[in-house]
Amino acid sequence: MTNISEVFNILVIEDHLDDYILIEKFLNEEHLQVNLSRANSFNEAQDILDGKHDFKVLLLDLSIPDVQCQESLVKNIVALAPNTPIIVLTRITNKKFGVKTLSLGISDYLLKEDLTSTQLVKSIFYSIERKSIDFKLSESERKYKALFDFSLLPMWVLDKHTLEFLNVNDAAIELYGYSKEEFLSMEVRDLWTSEGKVNIEPIWKENYNNNFDLTVTHQKKNGEILHIEVKSNTIYFDGKEARVTQAKDITAQMDAERALVCSEKRFKALVQDASDLMMIMDFDGILSYVSPSSIQMTGISDCEMIQHNFLHYIHKEDVDSVKEHLLQLKDSKRIQIPSYRIKTSNKKWRYIETIITNLSDDSSVNGLVANSRDITEFIKQENKLIASLKRYDIVAKATSDTITDYDIVNDKMYYNEGIEIVFGYTKSEIGSTANWFNDKLHPEDKERVKMYSEEVRKLKTPNIKIEYRFRCADGSYKYILDRSYVVADNEGNSQRIIGAMQDITEIHNYIQTIEDHNSRLKDIAWTQSHVVRAPLTRIMGLIELIKSYPNIDEQSQLIDHIITSAEELDSIIRKISSKTEQVTINS
Repeated sequence: MTNISEVFNILVIEDHLDDYILIEKFLNEEHLQVNLSRANSFNEAQDILDGKHDFKVLLLDLSIPDVQCQESLVKNIVALAPNTPIIVLTRITNKKFGVKTLSLGISDYLLKEDLTSTQLVKSIFYSIERKSIDFKLSESERKYKALFDFSLLPMWVLDKHTLEFLNVNDAAIELYGYSKEEFLSMEVRDLWTSEGKVNIEPIWKENYNNNFDLTVTHQKKNGEILHIEVKSNTIYFDGKEARVTQAKDITAQMDAERALVCSEKRFKALVQDASDLMMIMDFDGILSYVSPSSIQMTGISDCEMIQHNFLHYIHKEDVDSVKEHLLQLKDSKRIQIPSYRIKTSNKKWRYIETIITNLSDDSSVNGLVANSRDITEFIKQENKLIASLKRYDIVAKATSDTITDYDIVNDKMYYNEGIEIVFGYTKSEIGSTANWFNDKLHPEDKERVKMYSEEVRKLKTPNIKIEYRFRCADGSYKYILDRSYVVADNEGNSQRIIGAMQDITEIHNYIQTIEDHNSRLKDIAWTQSHVVRAPLTRIMGLIELIKSYPNIDEQSQLIDHIITSAEELDSIIRKISSKTEQVTINS
């Protein structure tokens, strides 16, 4: 409000001195504290108003000698003092022009003939107050326009009744992809998705005259779906009942919330419902969280387990080792505690292994996160395997066979000490691939061994038994009896071949010697059954002839033939004796 006791700086633009004096008189009559200044012409007024001034009001006479056009005079003075109320004091009674001056920015239009002191002072006060209100309103509109136009959040103005767009800001244009012209030809329903229309329409109708907030789904020009948080207020816009709406895109927030829900579900599935035991503790083993899976692993519920120190459940022989590992977390982010024993509800012990991560600096955790899994069955199998390996090692040392283990998938061959003892190779000479092994096969056996191996794989029989010659480190060959077993996966694909290479060189040589003896004996038997019988048959025939021919001369001739056959028989017998001696010597 204007304070009547304050001093008013007033500029009077008047070329008639009498009128100026009259104005001064009227103001004094009303006891108004004024500081009057006078400009005799427009140019003089321009000089005054171009500088800095603090006039509360301007009193303008339209009959200024240096400006002939009264409308131009009004416009120029308003332009020079846009924020100062201007009251026209004139003798011109043109009401039409008087009204026009008001539209040009003049605060009041007074006729000098009718002017009174009271009327003048009242006009001054009203004009100042009205200008102040107009200025505040203008500032408010300017701020509103700035807030609307430059807001980072999308905003629009809707016709309250039809929901047609009356105005939109740049943020809305950028978010939705429509131009301003396109928006102004649309209504807000065009942004609603088919699912959203069902929910939004009744809310809008229910809050027809009220402000409301809601979350809706909108569709951009390119079809992309947005989740929007809407705040809508009722206003008047250009003389129309309207709603101004602020829209906040919360799509990323909604996605994050959905991701969080999914994350929480995964957490529940991975931690709360998993078989692994999850715990949060401090360096002293005081528990702040135990997953429900504790009941599966130990038979102790999470509520019961959290009441005791973690070390309370550990076997006394393993406590020191666990403590030492926990202390390592002061320097390391993560450590693994090897197998140790933990007590169950039935006073038995289970083997577990634990990975602990130090999240003491994380305010949401503030402790050591332990992930433990039950490895009892693994430990049992490991102990059985160790015992089996010990037995295998004893057997491997007790036999002269060369034990082989071929990893088919990775083409890796492993041998026991027999490869060195039997064949004379040093460790540096032994290759670890199938090619090294195949290269040591006798050239005459390679193809046969290869074909046999392929047949075994086709038939998918696990047992292999084959003889071949294998080259020693000195270049000689030994006869080998190879007994192997093929290990396959669940689909029948060969994975490993475990075998034993038995040196049968001596057995092979012995068999060869026997076969040579048998050959010689067969030769002797053939000689006895065929060669010996010929002269013997002749002798027997000649003896029968002697019995039949008593003539001495003829008997003499027959006797000569007998002697010849006997000598032939003697020679054959000597040869048989010689061969027999050779068989005996070789054996």
